[in-house]
Amino acid sequence: MYIKYLLLFGLIAAIVPFNSCKDDNGSGGDSSAPVIKAVYLEDAQSSVTDRKVDFARLGQTIRLEGESFLGVNKLFINGYETQFNPSLMTNTSMWLQISGKVPTVDAPDDVRNTIRLEKGSQSCVYDFEIRSAAPAITGFSHSMPQAGDRITVYGTGLQEITSVTFPGNVTVTDGIVSDNEEGTFFEVTVPQGVSDDGGSVTAVGANGGVYSPACFNFKKGLIHNFDDVQNYSWGSGVDNTALTAVIPTTGDGPKSQGGYQVFNASGSLGSGADQRFWLNSTAVFSNITNIIPGSTSTDNCGVQMDIYVEGAWNSGVIRFVMADGSGSSRYCMVYQPVYPNGAYDASAFVNPGCWFTITLPFSLSSDYAGKTLNDVVASMSAAAYKQTGPWFENSGIAGGVFDPVPATEKVYFDNIRIVPLTSPAYSDFPDN
Repeated sequence: MYIKYLLLFGLIAAIVPFNSCKDDNGSGGDSSAPVIKAVYLEDAQSSVTDRKVDFARLGQTIRLEGESFLGVNKLFINGYETQFNPSLMTNTSMWLQISGKVPTVDAPDDVRNTIRLEKGSQSCVYDFEIRSAAPAITGFSHSMPQAGDRITVYGTGLQEITSVTFPGNVTVTDGIVSDNEEGTFFEVTVPQGVSDDGGSVTAVGANGGVYSPACFNFKKGLIHNFDDVQNYSWGSGVDNTALTAVIPTTGDGPKSQGGYQVFNASGSLGSGADQRFWLNSTAVFSNITNIIPGSTSTDNCGVQMDIYVEGAWNSGVIRFVMADGSGSSRYCMVYQPVYPNGAYDASAFVNPGCWFTITLPFSLSSDYAGKTLNDVVASMSAAAYKQTGPWFENSGIAGGVFDPVPATEKVYFDNIRIVPLTSPAYSDFPDN
């Protein structure tokens, strides 16, 4: 029994990380200063399980290769003292995991992107880039802007963005403003020459590269734009006669693009009232599965439209109905800016003062959740009325949450389209 517990204690001691070793002179090693010659990424899931790299991310396991490691008693990454297990070290190799607490872009300049080993009074410093978790792009302030428009791209890990490549392989490196504190957005001016086929935007920054959802400038999915793409059927309170004055008249944000229309033109839509803009759903969806695969899940595709709001949004929702004739709450997705989390809050909507894009994945409808684009098309084919389109409805949201006041905002709309919402996988190592 004594031997059993002695062996168990020895095993625990071998695997528990320690901050330091007791022997400053390199017990079992030599008295020379440590030297790091290379860093390898350890990834059992990769095609290259022990890959020589010039950067690594928080949380990843790396192997240091060099000389005279035995006796190292302190290790610092970006100035942060990092735990390591002496049992996972030889005189020429050292395995460790990069702590999630290691600072990256906020590390002091004199220690940023460095690994430092200390061995008693001796030390070495190795220049090595440390990145946060892989960045992500979740959306755009406007996903079908014009050249010269200033847009915001939202996501995570978007610090120090240095280049943005748009569909058509058009790259911007100047005028990019990043949120270097939280990494939740960056701003960029849209260049000339963006492809009308659309696709993903690629951004590269302090945390590496990232692809956006493939919905940027996806003009192949346009179903109505009041100009050259027309599928109008009929309207209630709003028709297809295009408004054409450029709005807004100031600012560097996106402006109107040719023709458009408006919900609640009077700025006084009464409680419980609605206005509807209907498109011919047979014409709209006759070819859509040739553009987006019908097998695409409903959380990876949906409707986008661009809107411009005049005034404070005090009441009402936009209900986009796909298959009409089954009741106003069926087969539809709802944009509800003043009902966050199911509670009325008129201050929740912050008007950007320019045109912006709203995105409504089909999965927002309980009728489509967990299904595919083929199911959406089938429901429209089986609908009592072959029409689809947006409503402006001043009747609250499902569950009875409703502010019974006239809606005072005017909502201009344009560029109704069906888009993919998937983001291609970005690999730090293209051969992986």
